[in-house]
Amino acid sequence: MQRICRSAALLLALVSSAVFADGDVTPEQAVEYGRKMYMEGILPSGEPLTAIVSGDVEITGEFVVCGECHRKSGLGASEGESIAPPVVGSLLYQPLQLPVSRPPEPPVQRPAYDRETLAISIRDGISSTGEAFSMLMPRYPLSDTDMGYLIAFMESLSVGPDPGVTETDIHFATVITDDVAPDARKALLDAMNTFIEQKNTETRHESKRASSGPWHKDWRFKPYRKWVLHTWELEGPPSGWRAQLEELYAAQPVFAVLNGVSNRSWEPVHVFCEDVRLPCIFPTTDLPVVGQEDFYNVYLSRGIFIEADAIASHVGDVAGSGGRVVQVYKSGDARSEAAADALAERLGSDVTTVEFAALDAPIDDSIALVAWLDASDALSAWKTLQGQGLERLYLSGAILDRDEGSLDESLREHAWIAYSTELPDNTARLLARSTGWFRVKRIYSSEYEDIQANAYFTLKMTGGALNAIRLYFNRDFFLESIEHMIDNATYTSVYPRMSLAPEQRFASKGSLIARFDEANPGKLVAVTDWVVPD
Repeated sequence: MQRICRSAALLLALVSSAVFADGDVTPEQAVEYGRKMYMEGILPSGEPLTAIVSGDVEITGEFVVCGECHRKSGLGASEGESIAPPVVGSLLYQPLQLPVSRPPEPPVQRPAYDRETLAISIRDGISSTGEAFSMLMPRYPLSDTDMGYLIAFMESLSVGPDPGVTETDIHFATVITDDVAPDARKALLDAMNTFIEQKNTETRHESKRASSGPWHKDWRFKPYRKWVLHTWELEGPPSGWRAQLEELYAAQPVFAVLNGVSNRSWEPVHVFCEDVRLPCIFPTTDLPVVGQEDFYNVYLSRGIFIEADAIASHVGDVAGSGGRVVQVYKSGDARSEAAADALAERLGSDVTTVEFAALDAPIDDSIALVAWLDASDALSAWKTLQGQGLERLYLSGAILDRDEGSLDESLREHAWIAYSTELPDNTARLLARSTGWFRVKRIYSSEYEDIQANAYFTLKMTGGALNAIRLYFNRDFFLESIEHMIDNATYTSVYPRMSLAPEQRFASKGSLIARFDEANPGKLVAVTDWVVPD
């Protein structure tokens, strides 16, 4: 299932007529050669792409990769006062004109390129106006054939609209798996449906302006679309989710998947979205896909994996003192199993891993217990190992489900709890805006406030990104706009800090370790800073 923004026939027409095209190469191959130059800096020969800057300085590597500045979408970006303009063929082949308030026609800021003037601009840094580009723009001494491939790729880029967008509506989906508690499901859908209903109500007059507004304000009114949310509910084991997702997407393509929630691994959804080139932004999951350089999935944090990193770093002094670190996980619990695997990978032979059901006797020299368990099972594991010199009990804030109050009092003086979020007692100030709104709408869920807060954050970011992309309903451009906005976000859900540089896919990157306060045993206090791993 592929994004249908251009047909093979169109590619054939574009590349076959290109003045630089190589007759021995298919149109598809020509575009792929151009893509590798644009996105990876690799020539068709396999040699690295080189360019000239500052008149005579030859550079190579990431500094000459077109997509680093002009981005994957080809629709450009800005950084401070530096602007990388769009390089999409359909835009370059039109004159650049800015809208004015009344006739006559607006003045031409830049004449349209053709393939010849475009090749000159790439090689020599000369615009279609005859003026030189900024010295920041590399000059590429490409052969005619390689130039043809690069131009073929630029012509293949699209401004949209991508699937899920009509003249009046933009379709989104949210994913909910059947392991999610009914009340959690309701909390999420209440938040998303109420937000979208209010958004559509408050902008209802935009529909009329979009269809009959003054011509010189098309840039402002034409982008308006009514939001339509589809709930994709996945049932059964994760192995069956792919077929369900394909069926749901075929019935109604969507522009993006927004938020969603699951207690299982997000991997089947992640892989589907990468394959379809479908943005999937900020799902509430403790089990994201990590360690892959994918593009279309953007997560709130690394979830249980960042907690495992935090514990691995903090428990290192114990492991190095001659004492044994024992971790206990629960078979059949996806989060518990994944966390144990991650910690074992980090600590290697310094950790002994035991399945909870098999833990029936003390383990010699055990000093620290890492319990990937809920409060009740953690107490049982601690009692089993107690008496062997245990000093510390490490727990997961995610697996405790932010319900630290359920932890037995006998464990609190020993407990060290890892968090990928702000501490529960400190989230009120972060969530003041969303909690107030949910209360006004009478949909607030104190038990699932993190799920609602994540949904609110996702929807706010979506609205801002759609305002930024205007009429260019291009999925890649949408994700690039999300990246650009995160650093300036004033609302960050349950996370104390967020940032998202180009190509990064985890907005919150840190974690902390907390303990119960000796002076106030019911209160948690951080004993580490908010630590971002190297």
